[in-house]
Amino acid sequence: MNNRIAGIIAILVGLSIITGCLTTEQDKKDAEKPKLTETLRPTLTETEKVNLAEVILDKMIAGINKDDYSLYSEYFFKGLKDQIKEKDFITMKTDLKKQLGDYKSRTYMGMLNKPLIDVFIWKAKFTKTDEDVLIRLFLIEENEKYKVSSFSISPF
Repeated sequence: MNNRIAGIIAILVGLSIITGCLTTEQDKKDAEKPKLTETLRPTLTETEKVNLAEVILDKMIAGINKDDYSLYSEYFFKGLKDQIKEKDFITMKTDLKKQLGDYKSRTYMGMLNKPLIDVFIWKAKFTKTDEDVLIRLFLIEENEKYKVSSFSISPF
């Protein structure tokens, strides 16, 4: 019985040593990976971020109003430009105007500061509804500039 217990303990000690070595090797691999370094977002105040977000949103809404995809997508990060093509913009704009009408105004509600993204939220008014409409703008940093990673306008 004592020999069995001693054998089990020896196996557990051996496994813990191997596990410790594996963890150390994984830690070394993780340390070698390049780290994401942000340069813009941490240095800006919330007011500066909101001002940039307002300018970007103004351009996007102007793009929708003028049927101008290049104006609408001017601040898209590369991945979003690859996903949302001009035909998608036309469909979105048509559906938006059919459901909500034309944009009238907005009120800034606040900002969510996430690890790699800032989310800006407005309530807006449109011509075909008296209800508030939610606008969300997700901004990330790409090449030391604020870029749109996601954008939505929804009546709920």
